[in-house]
Amino acid sequence: MRRLHLSDRDKKIAGVCGGMGESLGIGSDFVRIAFVLATVFGGVGIVVYIALMFILPREGDPQIIDVIPEGEEKERLFRSPHERIIAGVCGGVAQYTGWDVSLIRLGFILLTLMSGLGVVLYLIMWLVMPLREDS
Repeated sequence: MRRLHLSDRDKKIAGVCGGMGESLGIGSDFVRIAFVLATVFGGVGIVVYIALMFILPREGDPQIIDVIPEGEEKERLFRSPHERIIAGVCGGVAQYTGWDVSLIRLGFILLTLMSGLGVVLYLIMWLVMPLREDS
């Protein structure tokens, strides 16, 4: 695992989410969704994001230990153009995780019925995740 850093390659604002995704070995879209949810439900997400902008070192800083082999990237999270009912969010998550798309859909339904969070999460993911165009 790499130390947390700001990404120069995968950034929307300052590279916080991209760097965290690279460091943790997960898609940066998951990190972005977590920050949006933390901002919407409690407001702490924006405060943490701004703090990390100033605390984390830039990518390429010599103090960052690189354990990801050169030229190898973690696959990004995309919405599926084929496995979709509404926007392809569940299909994209299923392709990314290797799980059955029905389990992902069931999870969103359960989150919606239990707290209404499923709809909010789905809409945020719809906005954050790009549509896969190459398949």
